[in-house]
Amino acid sequence: MHTVHPSYRQGVHDVSSPVTSARSPSPQPPEPSAQAESLGRDELYAVINAVARGPELGTVLPAIVDLLSEATACHACFVYLVEGGDRLRMRAASRIYADSVGRVSMRLDEGICGWVARHDEAVFLREHSLSDPRMKLVPELEEERFQSMVAVPLRGRERRVIGVIVLHTEAPREFGQEVRDFLMHVAALVAGAIENARLYERERERARLLDGLAALVQRIAGVTEREELWTLAVEGTRALLGADRTRLELVTGPQGTTQVVARSGPRLEPGAVDAPAVDAPERGSLATRLAAADAHVGVLAVERTEPFTRVERDIADTIAGHLAVALRTLELISRLAEENLIRDLFDAIAAGRADRVASRARAARIDPDRPYAVVVLEPVDAAGPWEGGPEAEERLRRALPGALCDLGTERLRVLLPVGRGAQAALEEVARIDAILAALAADGKLAVGRSAVQGRLTADPVALDEAAGAARIARALDPTGGMRAWEGLGVYRYLARAADGPAPDPRHAAAVEALWAYDDRRGSELVPTLERYLSDRRIVPTARALFIHPNTLRQRLERVESLTGLVLADEDPLSLELAIKVHRLARAGA
Repeated sequence: MHTVHPSYRQGVHDVSSPVTSARSPSPQPPEPSAQAESLGRDELYAVINAVARGPELGTVLPAIVDLLSEATACHACFVYLVEGGDRLRMRAASRIYADSVGRVSMRLDEGICGWVARHDEAVFLREHSLSDPRMKLVPELEEERFQSMVAVPLRGRERRVIGVIVLHTEAPREFGQEVRDFLMHVAALVAGAIENARLYERERERARLLDGLAALVQRIAGVTEREELWTLAVEGTRALLGADRTRLELVTGPQGTTQVVARSGPRLEPGAVDAPAVDAPERGSLATRLAAADAHVGVLAVERTEPFTRVERDIADTIAGHLAVALRTLELISRLAEENLIRDLFDAIAAGRADRVASRARAARIDPDRPYAVVVLEPVDAAGPWEGGPEAEERLRRALPGALCDLGTERLRVLLPVGRGAQAALEEVARIDAILAALAADGKLAVGRSAVQGRLTADPVALDEAAGAARIARALDPTGGMRAWEGLGVYRYLARAADGPAPDPRHAAAVEALWAYDDRRGSELVPTLERYLSDRRIVPTARALFIHPNTLRQRLERVESLTGLVLADEDPLSLELAIKVHRLARAGA
């Protein structure tokens, strides 16, 4: 361990022979001579004046290099600064080596400069500097010409090494104590100037980023086309953050799958695929989430070779936030326009206006020759305007991309394209029905689907079928359910008859008496009779109801005694219709 000298000299490594590389004890400063006083006073004033020239490293460091070279009679001077925590990069050099500034770098575990930075100790090599085992030759600096070398650490305010000053001479040189003290004091002044300059650079870069961000956000807010917005986002972000490449991925499916919609930077090689977006600013990778109204809508991925600062990360977050809002706004505008078109289309179908159906279909980019089905969604407990309609529409859009929706105050009407071909249509309809059933159960909705139509026409039959199926669904599933028109059976004929007269007044009276009996006694005569009329046989009906055949016979005898009906002599279809009509009337369908 080394100790800290009160005059800043934390450690001095003095090598009198390149073979022994022995560290000598720090000598006590001798009585100052006139030359030493002059060097310490006049040149330090010159350094102070150079430091005061301005906050920019590009102004301060070259002036320091010139002063040190002249004051110490050295042939070359270099200033290296620590970057990224693990490298030293040349930031200033004597004029003859100015082309190497910014290009020459080394790891902290390389060369004498790295040793000085790691150990926080100065090194003075009187001669044969290239023979030192720690030396790393940099050919472009012509270091083979030099015999002696001085490397002094630059310490920041927290006494952390932030760089190294290096001096070379062509002939062997014994650096006196006045030179050593002078370099130590200069290092302290230069380190402070460097930290101030870096702070200034960071603030200036932050101001540049904020100005660029304001301009980019303003441009994003003014875009009215999605594709233009995508392109502006990736190109503007890449330019502002100095990135190598950017890409925008948007959510395209209900499972959160994303698709790249725009990219900026070098093209991918043929056959190559995008690596998953990774959020690792320290490795030069950002994956900023886009969210609107708490919904994940995509990812803005940014990559470069250099790490991203905290300010740059905040800039990317801000861009992503404004981009998400702009995307949401364009989506809402597009949806409003679409909703007007779809509503006009539904109205034209209901009115049988073939000309308007064709024109609205073209405007909505609908293929009129593709098979489709109509779906109606209604709340089962309808009492006034449907407040949950927008949420139900959003869930349906996410579950069934491509659905064309018309949301009213009481119901949601949907036009759903279906796959071409018999087998494809069957598979897609089965998938659609499963999704609609889940939506109905979760949202307490009555959902009805029409039969699949071969093409889009001005015939309102599909609208009537979907509405009728929704009414039956509400009657049969009071907590929410879905019914398809082709699966309604006899109920298809009752969709409009529930509010009209019963098919047979005598049967209607008998069914009402049985229902009243079941309500009083908690019995199941009506369901038993309905199942028996459907099967027409004792054993299958008993099996379906999980009762003994004799129990079934007893229930049927009770039906006859309560109603005066003789089941063997009655029209079973008329009696079954009476039960279903009464059921719909009780449910308020």
